[in-house]
Amino acid sequence: MTRTARCVAALTSAAALLMATIHSAVRAYEQEQLISVSTSAAYGTTTGRIAAVEARVAPPSPAQMLWLLNRHLFQSTQPEKYATLFLGFYDDQKHRLTYSNAGHLPPIVLAGNGAVRRLGTGVTVVGLFPDCDYEEETIELYPGDIFIAFSDGITEPENEFGEFGEDRLIETVAAHRHQPMERITEHVISAVQDWIGSTEQPDDITLVLARRI
Repeated sequence: MTRTARCVAALTSAAALLMATIHSAVRAYEQEQLISVSTSAAYGTTTGRIAAVEARVAPPSPAQMLWLLNRHLFQSTQPEKYATLFLGFYDDQKHRLTYSNAGHLPPIVLAGNGAVRRLGTGVTVVGLFPDCDYEEETIELYPGDIFIAFSDGITEPENEFGEFGEDRLIETVAAHRHQPMERITEHVISAVQDWIGSTEQPDDITLVLARRI
């Protein structure tokens, strides 16, 4: 293995480890359904304090979880390690998405009438600064709305005419919006590959689509 190949492998492993750490932390915060409480108890003539737990009734807060994750990464990883992250929770009863964006490319909500909304509320990346207060936003999704989250491997590939770009991504999804999500994904990937032709794909492709029924 050449020195360059070893460096690339090391960088890939480091990135994978960081993402595994983030994934595990988010899952741990999400699944933590118990909170400590203190209650009074009286037994005959003796009164004391006992510790108890109860189920958390409030939904998890994306902004709070990003604050915890940022602090954890800053304290436990090397100074140059950080990540962009979009974190959202969808209430399928009220059809509301509450999210916070930590420096990631803003996902897009493509409405049934063609209107476009970019979900950029948040602050900055996680892991780079010791203390960040993240903002969050709640939006309502309507029947036919399509949620589009993507990496720069979708929008930044280019040819002699420039980058593929967000506009072409939106146009491709809109043109096939009534098809199953899997087919829309295939159309997007095909459009990106057609755009760059024989040029090697410069980055990993990540695309997440969801539709409000």
